[in-house]
Amino acid sequence: MENSQVVYVNTLAEGALIGNPEEITNKQLPAVARTWKKSAAVAHYRLFGTESVSLRGERKKFLIGDIGSAKIILPMDEEYSGVAAADNPERLLNYWISAVIDDFDLEDEANPVLILNRKKAIERLREINARRVVEGAQVYGVIQAEIRGGYIMNVGGFQALMPRSFYDWDTGLVGHIGEGFNVQVVSIGDNGPLVSRRDLLPNPFHAVRDRIQRGARVRAKITHVYNGLFKAEIRPGVRISISTPRMYRLLHVGDEVMVEVKGKNRREFYGVVI
Repeated sequence: MENSQVVYVNTLAEGALIGNPEEITNKQLPAVARTWKKSAAVAHYRLFGTESVSLRGERKKFLIGDIGSAKIILPMDEEYSGVAAADNPERLLNYWISAVIDDFDLEDEANPVLILNRKKAIERLREINARRVVEGAQVYGVIQAEIRGGYIMNVGGFQALMPRSFYDWDTGLVGHIGEGFNVQVVSIGDNGPLVSRRDLLPNPFHAVRDRIQRGARVRAKITHVYNGLFKAEIRPGVRISISTPRMYRLLHVGDEVMVEVKGKNRREFYGVVI
């Protein structure tokens, strides 16, 4: 089980658990709190719940965590959490977050508190990585949510989309929330970067492309439909695009079919159902 009382310090992406985990001791806490606040150091923390906390005479609901030597709290207001008013800040409990120390209260030695600001940390990450997150670049990203057909990732502070098929050449493999890895920026649109993990991995197709010739008949399992074509796998990672000019039955994802190979491109075979 992961140790949520440590923190990671880096500017790769929100939730990037890269580098040595930092355990802040009681003795180190005052110096770390002052230094990190002054330098706006970006660190990655794990929150685990919510609580109504009285702070400076005002009781409000916060997201909370613990780093051993101190309690950490993140106000739910957008100016701190970075989560729009229409969204639910509690989704930040699903993964490690980036934050800077906005303030601290160390007067009660038995219960010191660090007040975090995620919005400032995200802005800092974007400022640092703006020139790195460009089309064709290789950058680090972390999965933060699963959506229909893909994943929402954080890449250098920017929200990015990775289609499920871009995770691996083997469509049987899937990603999970909190997983971090290098990705390639495929394109950048109005909604942010489109990224691919798969494109940085060896394509299994290259190992067999010269062994299966035009006219060969192969058995393949349909994995998905893309632009009106069925996509299938001959074996994990070795794909074939199928057209159906003589289709005598309805095909569905998961079906196994015989396909006659008509050719190949740089990434996969293509053929017709027989």
